[in-house]
Amino acid sequence: MKLKMPTRKVYEVKQGSNLVEKIRLFIHKVTDPLHPKVDPKRPEDVKSLSLPFSREKQHLFDLSDKDKFFDSKTRSFIVFEVLKRIRWTRPNYSMGITSLLANGIYTSAYPLHDGEIEDGDAEPNDRKLLFEEWASYSVFYKYQPIGLIRKYFGEKVGLYFAWLGVYTQMLIPASIIGVIVFLYGCATVDDNIPRYQPHLYSVVLISEISY
Repeated sequence: MKLKMPTRKVYEVKQGSNLVEKIRLFIHKVTDPLHPKVDPKRPEDVKSLSLPFSREKQHLFDLSDKDKFFDSKTRSFIVFEVLKRIRWTRPNYSMGITSLLANGIYTSAYPLHDGEIEDGDAEPNDRKLLFEEWASYSVFYKYQPIGLIRKYFGEKVGLYFAWLGVYTQMLIPASIIGVIVFLYGCATVDDNIPRYQPHLYSVVLISEISY
């Protein structure tokens, strides 16, 4: 499947000039209350090198915690690929889960959610974090946890909500101007006097004289 996974090797990301870095740190400090509390504290200037995972090169990857090496989204993707490649055969037929779905043998096939959200004693999990820091009206003013959305739902869903967030931010200035114009119109509606247009009055007067 050639899944790209982080290796043991890390590299340092070079920062910009001192002025740019100071501005970035200032903006991050000011907007810190707007960021969801979902990402673990880790150095931002250190990144892991990613390579396609294979059994022959397991020594390159950090497999100290095998249960958490593949996240829930990746595990679901692997299981679905296995179901696609396994063939159920009978005379003149050879099919996987996609063919079984197309022929109506199965109605649907989809991964189940991973983790509890209602149990207060449940261990912290990605689903519960998304429910508390994203799918709640109490955090409507915060930025979206795009990294966690991508981790849980996949790249396509993460890219969609990233685009939706940028689109919503672009609409904020237009909505502010629209609210100001609307309030100004409500405040001056009684003082609004229709403008006198003499050329229209002349046309109507000439028409009446002709009759």
